[in-house]
Order: sequence, then structure tokens, then C-alpha cells
Amino acid sequence: MKRMMLLLAFCGMLTAAMADWTYGTARFSGNQPSSCLNHGGVMIWYNGSLEQTGISGNEEIWQGTGDICVVFPKNYSGRQLRITSTGGTVQIQILR
Repeated sequence: MKRMMLLLAFCGMLTAAMADWTYGTARFSGNQPSSCLNHGGVMIWYNGSLEQTGISGNEEIWQGTGDICVVFPKNYSGRQLRITSTGGTVQIQILR
């Protein structure tokens, strides 16, 4: 019985630790990253570091070290963004 209670408590902690979150109509898996920036109307949340490392034609190249969540506005007409992360996931959504 004690093992079952410990298992249930542990599963509850995992569920609380990995809460999904939303921004407008965008939905992301996991916890919301702690840092945020608005880049020409594009909202970018990230953990760790994030920097623009270059431009290639009409594409900006960004590199991060943790989880990154990106929200493009509905009618975005700016440069394309290529965003990669060496230590986490990249999730991209477009507002409806």
C-alpha cells in the first residue's frame, strides 16, 4: 500500500511539473519558458540562451540552448525565422 501511495504521489508531481500552457489560440506542451521577447510581432519564449546568429536572404537564423516556443501573428509578413536548439525542443504556432 505504501508503494502505491508513493507511486501516485510521484505521478502527481510529474503531471504538475509538465503543465501545458497557451498564448491566445496557440497551445504548447510542457512548462512555459522563463524568458520572453517580441521580435517584430513574433513572440518567442525560451529557457537558456537565444541569439540571432545570421541572416541568409529573407531568413533569420536563431540558435538557443533550451526549450523554445514561438508564436507568429495571424498575417505575419516579416522575414522567415529558422530557430534551432541544442538542448531542448522548439515548438512553433501561428495565431488563428
